[in-house]
Amino acid sequence: MLVYFDPWLAGVVFPGLIIVGLMAVPYIDTNPRGNGYYTLKERRWEISTFLFGFLILWILLVILGTFLRGPNWNFFGPYEYWDIHKLEALVNVNLSEYIWVKLFRTGLPSNPLIREFFGFVLVIGYFLLIPPLLAKKWLHRFYGTLGPIRFHVMTFLLLCMAALPIKMVLRWLFNLKYIIGIPEYFFNI
Repeated sequence: MLVYFDPWLAGVVFPGLIIVGLMAVPYIDTNPRGNGYYTLKERRWEISTFLFGFLILWILLVILGTFLRGPNWNFFGPYEYWDIHKLEALVNVNLSEYIWVKLFRTGLPSNPLIREFFGFVLVIGYFLLIPPLLAKKWLHRFYGTLGPIRFHVMTFLLLCMAALPIKMVLRWLFNLKYIIGIPEYFFNI
C-alpha cells in the first residue's frame, strides 16, 4: 500500500479503517438466522467479501511484494535475473498533469485547489455517487435488509477496500501516481 498511496493513507487511515470496519461488522451484519450460521449457501456475499479482503488484499499482495518485486517496484519472476540496465524508469504523473498539461495543453495552476479540482470531483463522486447506484441497481436486497445507515457504512468500507486494486491498476496502465496530489500540504490520494 505504501507504493500506491501516500504514507499517511497507507500507514494510518487505511489500517484505522480496517480496525473500525472489523469492529463495525457485528453491528452492520444482520444474519437472519442468528449467530454462528455462516454457510456458503446462505452467506455467499459476506464470505466472498471476506475472502477477497483476506486472500487478495492481504495474502496475495504480501507474496507479490515479498517474492516477486525487484528494482523500481517492477514485477520479476521467482528466478528471473534483475538487470537494472534493462529497466526503463517509470515516469508517474498525477491526474492534474494529465488533465491540465496533456488535455488542456496549459501549465499547472499555482492554486492547489484549482489544480486538483478534477481529482476532488473524482474522489467525491466515487464515495457519494456509487453507494446510491449500488442501492438502486445491484445491492437493493442489502439496502432493504440493512437500512440506509448500515448500508452506507458498508459501502464506504467496501469502496475503501476496492481503492487499493483500483489504484494499482491505474498505476500499471496509466502510470498515475496520485488522483489528488497536493504535496504542499502533504495531502496525496
